[in-house]
Amino acid sequence: MLVLRRLLSAAFALLFFAAAALGTVFVAIDQEVEERRLGSPEHEHWERLVGPGSSPPSCRARCGRCFPCQPVRVVIQPGQSVPQDYYPEAWRCRCGNKLFVP
Repeated sequence: MLVLRRLLSAAFALLFFAAAALGTVFVAIDQEVEERRLGSPEHEHWERLVGPGSSPPSCRARCGRCFPCQPVRVVIQPGQSVPQDYYPEAWRCRCGNKLFVP
């Protein structure tokens, strides 16, 4: 009876640790897949363009003859000398180092 109890305890402990190790492996794999997805060029492009409360403008014919003209979010800093915690963002069209109002 005592041998059976020890055998069951050992089997349960082995099963518990195996399940814990397997769960850790699955979590690590899931995190790696998520990091790859978040680091992908498609996600970076999407994150750069999607902002709270608005969608990117069409920058077609907004930059004159400059090419490529792409939408970007820029921080609008008010003309105050005191730094603030929040600055509103706005969409602009960028070509090279120049910004154009869409």
